[in-house]
Amino acid sequence: TILDAIDDARPSPTALTGHSVLVGYGRVGSVVGTVLQARGELFVVIEDNDTIVARLRESGIEAFMGNGVKADILEAANIAGARQLFVAVPNPFEAGQIVERARVLNPSLNIVARAHSESDVEHLTRVGADAVIMGEREIARGMIEHSLRLESSPAVSTTNETERRP
Repeated sequence: TILDAIDDARPSPTALTGHSVLVGYGRVGSVVGTVLQARGELFVVIEDNDTIVARLRESGIEAFMGNGVKADILEAANIAGARQLFVAVPNPFEAGQIVERARVLNPSLNIVARAHSESDVEHLTRVGADAVIMGEREIARGMIEHSLRLESSPAVSTTNETERRP
C-alpha cells in the first residue's frame, strides 16, 4: 500500500516543537488523543497499527507508523523538542524502553506512562517516568469518589411509587 511505501523510508520529521508525543493509540491512547485534540494542543502520535495510522492521518493528525522504541521514530516525532510524552502502550517492557530512550533525548521532558501493576509503576518510575498511572488504582479511586459523592448529597428517591414490586 501507499502507507507501507511511505513508512519503509526514514520518516520525515515533524515541524512541531513544544508539543506532546503520544505513543500508542489504542483504548487508552485514543482517549488521551481525543482530549489533547479537544483542548487544541499540538501533538503527534506514534502507532504500530497501519489502519489506525491511516485513520489518524486522514483526520489531520500527524502520525508516525512504527514502534516508539526505535530511535528514528522518536527523532521524527521530535522528542528532543517536545514538552511531554504520553506512553500509552500496555507492555511495561516496551514502555520502559520508550521512557529510557526519550529521557536520553530530552532530559527535561515530562513523561507520563501507563501501568497495570505496582511492579510496572516501580519499573517505569525507575527508568525515568515522571508520573505513572495504574488503571486499576484509578478505577478504585473513581468508585470511592462516586460513593463519597452519594453519601454527601441529599437523599433522592430513584424509584417511582408505581414501579415498586409487592
